[in-house]
Amino acid sequence: MVTVSKNDWSQAFDQIDSLLTKTREYWQISPFEHIDMPWLSNVALQSDLLLLTDDILDELESSDQKVRQYIEPFIGIKLDILENLPVITKPLKSVPSYFKAGIKGRKWSQISSFESMLPVNTSSILEWCAGKGHLGRLIGFQRQLPIISLEWQSNLCQQGNLLAKKHEVQQEFIEADAFSSTVSTLLDPSQHVVALHACGALHTTLLQRSSEQLVSGLTIVPCCYHLIAGQYYEPLSANAKKSKLRLSRQHLSLSMQQTVVAGNREVNHRVIEVAWRLGFDLLQRKIRQQDEYLPLPTIKQSLLSGSFEDFCVWACTIKGLTLNKDTVLNDYEEKGYQRQRINKRIELVTHAFRQLLERWLLLDRVIFMEEQGYDVALFNFCESSITPRNAMIQAIKKPI
Repeated sequence: MVTVSKNDWSQAFDQIDSLLTKTREYWQISPFEHIDMPWLSNVALQSDLLLLTDDILDELESSDQKVRQYIEPFIGIKLDILENLPVITKPLKSVPSYFKAGIKGRKWSQISSFESMLPVNTSSILEWCAGKGHLGRLIGFQRQLPIISLEWQSNLCQQGNLLAKKHEVQQEFIEADAFSSTVSTLLDPSQHVVALHACGALHTTLLQRSSEQLVSGLTIVPCCYHLIAGQYYEPLSANAKKSKLRLSRQHLSLSMQQTVVAGNREVNHRVIEVAWRLGFDLLQRKIRQQDEYLPLPTIKQSLLSGSFEDFCVWACTIKGLTLNKDTVLNDYEEKGYQRQRINKRIELVTHAFRQLLERWLLLDRVIFMEEQGYDVALFNFCESSITPRNAMIQAIKKPI
C-alpha cells in the first residue's frame, strides 16, 4: 500500500476546500440555466472565452490541468494545486479466453486491473453491488476463494449464478437491497469487501457499514457521486463536516463530467442534443411566460435522428405545454446552436474545478476511513483511457 499520514490527507483536503469555497461563483452554477455568460464583473474572462476557437477549446478540455492553467490568470487564484495520484499497476494473470466471453474489452481491463490490486492474504471476499458478478467471479477463479456477491436485481443474480457454475467458481449470490439494515449481518471482520464503480450512496453506505462491522479491509472504486438519497451531500469525515460548502446533486455531478474520448457519431449527437435542449428552453420560456430554465428528462438517441420540430413536440408533451402551430421553430433551433456555443464555454470554466471537486470527495472518504481506524491508500489503479473513474481507495484495518 501507498501510505500517507492523516495530517497530509487533512492538509490536502483543507487546501482544496478553501479553494473551492473561494471560487464558488465559477463552478457552483448550472451552465444550462444561463442564456449569456454569468460573470459580468469579469469582462476579461468573458471576452477571451468568446474568442476561443472550437479547436482550442477542445484541446483545453482534453486536460484538466490545461483548463485550470487557462482559467488561473483571469480569476487571480492558483488552481493548479493538485498532485497527480500515483498510478499503481501489477502484472495481470492470464485467464482462458472463454472466461471473459461477453465482457467488453474496457470492462475486462477494469476488473482484471482491480483484481490484481487485492491483498495477497485475503481469505474471504464480499462483492458489493455485484451485477452479474464478473469481478467476484474473476477473484474467485484467480485466487480460489469463496465469493459472496450482493446484488438486488434477481435476473442479474440468476445470470451470475449460471456463469459461476459454468466456470466452476465458488460464488454465492445474495439478492438483497444494499441499503437494507439487514445487509450489515453479511459483513464481518474476516472479510475484504470489494466494489467496482458502486454509485454514490451505495459506496458511502458500504464505507459506513463496513467500518461499523470492523471488516478487515475494503477496496473500492467510487463512481457517480451525485446519486444520493437527499438533495444535498452529507459529508463523512470531520474535515468535510466543517466545510462551508453545501453540495447539491447538481454540484456533485460536475465531478463526473469527464469522459473517455467519444466517437464522431456520439460527439455529433451530443452537439445536436445540447443545441435542441437550449433552443427548446427559449421556446418554453416564451410559452410559459416565465424566464426560468425547465429541465427535460433523458431522451432516446433515436429522437436526435428526427427534426427539431419532433423534439419540441416530444418536449411539450412531456411538460404538458401547448405548441402554437404558427411558431417559427427554425428561429429557436438557430438560437439553440448559438447558445450551445456559449454553453460550451461556460462549461469549460466549471470544468477547471471538476477534478478538484472529485479529489475533495475522494479525500472525504479516505479521511473518514482513517478516522475509523484503517490504514488507507488512494491511487489510480489503471489509466484514465480505460475509465475516467480510475481512483481506487484501499483500506486495511489496523491491528488493535
